[in-house]
Amino acid sequence: MLTTDFKETNWGALAEAFPAMLALTFFGILHVPINVPALGVSTGEDNLDVDRELIAHGVSNALSGFCGSIQNYLVYTNSLLFIRSGGNSRIAGVLLAVATTGILFAGTAIIGFIPVMVVGALIFLLGMDLLIEALYDTWGRVNYLEYLTILAIIISMAAWDFVFGILVGIILSTFFFVVQASRKTAIRATFSGSVAKSTVRRHPFQQKFLKQVARQIYVCKLSGYMFFGTIGSVEKTIRQFLEDRTFEENPIRYLVMDFTLVSGVDYSAAETFIRMRRLLDAKAIHLILCGVKDGSDVAQGLQSVGMWSDGTEEGVKNFEDLNAALEWCENDLLRVYYEKKALMTKRPREQLGIPRFQSC
Repeated sequence: MLTTDFKETNWGALAEAFPAMLALTFFGILHVPINVPALGVSTGEDNLDVDRELIAHGVSNALSGFCGSIQNYLVYTNSLLFIRSGGNSRIAGVLLAVATTGILFAGTAIIGFIPVMVVGALIFLLGMDLLIEALYDTWGRVNYLEYLTILAIIISMAAWDFVFGILVGIILSTFFFVVQASRKTAIRATFSGSVAKSTVRRHPFQQKFLKQVARQIYVCKLSGYMFFGTIGSVEKTIRQFLEDRTFEENPIRYLVMDFTLVSGVDYSAAETFIRMRRLLDAKAIHLILCGVKDGSDVAQGLQSVGMWSDGTEEGVKNFEDLNAALEWCENDLLRVYYEKKALMTKRPREQLGIPRFQSC
């Protein structure tokens, strides 16, 4: 009976190999959504299911691990070379698996019968093919930041090792993603209430009044994921709009932010909305949120800083969609109008004094 003696285990060697295991695990997950669609494009195969490929790779790696074997994954260049050599069928794949199993049982002695020149030429061919695909084929097809990432990965892998190259690629990709995302504004559209109106049917007199004051409603439609790289442009736009000169020319009373196309809000972006809310409170502007569903990622992000509520909190209103938000703004404008009108009608009229005749 086989037993494991953990006292004989070299934990230092295990700790030294742990970064490589993490890198290989990450690469095993990442290569499927990258290599499988690329191989499908190169071979003209349109019937691709990335989920099925991920499950297949997971099952095969689990079986390989239980058998004590190494990690297996799809090598794009080897697969493309095999398919171009005529192995584009299921039978060819089965024969390749049988031949690989035969080599496993035969041992490494069979490798000695393969000429060194053939092995060297194959490795050189695969290396040149990968290098051309990475540097030459991508020239002019990707932006300079992505090309710089590819070049940095190649240099770091050649100068150090595979794990270090993956780490450099992850860091540069994350950094350049933030840079590219910050250059694009998260504001999809902005318009005033004179352009966007609710679908409520109103009296012609009310319509005439709202037409005159609807510019006090300002709608800002947001899109994408709100994080520290994209929220800056939103805050900058709102601050520019609320500058004293601009605000005097076009004063607003309601700022409606539509989150319908927003997929999520992180903590830093939610804190930015808190700063914008304080800025709006200083201008006596109502902040209205719409398109935020209860329990969604956006609602959870806003709830983390106390920004999102049930709509009863003073200064913040939440509505299901943009139409409901616009209806509330229009109703509030009409309410203020009727209150002022009622106040004016209740004001007592000045009584004119009646002159009295004095007797002589």
